[in-house]
Amino acid sequence: VPVRQCLNIMNNNGSKAVALLDKALALLDSMLGTTAADCTANAPLAASVPKPAAAPSPAVPKPDVASAPVPKPASVPVPAPATAAAVTDEPKPWQPNFGKVLIKVARVVSVEEVENSTKLYRLKVDCGGGDVRQVCAGLRQFLTPEQLQDVLVCAVCNLKPAKLAGNLSEAMLLAAEVEKGPEDILVCTLIPPSGSEPGDQVFLEGGAPSTETVKQIKSDHFRTIAAVLRVADGGKATVDGIPLVTARGTITLPAEIKDGSTIR
Repeated sequence: VPVRQCLNIMNNNGSKAVALLDKALALLDSMLGTTAADCTANAPLAASVPKPAAAPSPAVPKPDVASAPVPKPASVPVPAPATAAAVTDEPKPWQPNFGKVLIKVARVVSVEEVENSTKLYRLKVDCGGGDVRQVCAGLRQFLTPEQLQDVLVCAVCNLKPAKLAGNLSEAMLLAAEVEKGPEDILVCTLIPPSGSEPGDQVFLEGGAPSTETVKQIKSDHFRTIAAVLRVADGGKATVDGIPLVTARGTITLPAEIKDGSTIR
């Protein structure tokens, strides 16, 4: 309500005017207080001046783990443990048996024909140390008695004794054979080295006389040795290519017996 109007009313109406003036002043005070509060609320605060925004740090790209996996170190294959056949060669069938066989140099002291046979000689052979044995040998078609008498030979001395044409045979003479034609076979006994004596033991080159010979070798054990008895290396008697020797030298065959010939 305008002040001037209030004053006019006061003059006209007296006490009513005073009351109305008080009411107008109270209303004015109320209006002035509201305006001051609005001004205060809308005034900017000095302490609220915004700080300049900090420049953002450049983003460091993270490695793309999924797209670029770190490769695992290559695994080094660990070789499997070697078997016995790789660390040490598997022994051939004849090898564990050769040490059991007893082959000696022997001298033929007598030669006789077996009456009821066209193939056999009955021999007496001196195996050394007073050990004289009877041997039946199928050499009659290939060698004369004169070619055998007093000759040094090689004899297997621990085979099981056998009877041939009713005659006891206590050893086996070793001989090589070669075919010269369809019906022509050349047979020669093994030749011990010069200076040999009856009883000299036969062993493999590079080795020594066996101390493990048995009293009687099994026939199947001896067959593994007989299967690899050959003439080789320029007329030498060998077991699987290893020369047979005595303490005096190598056991040989005549030049007519070619390498590869069998020994029986």
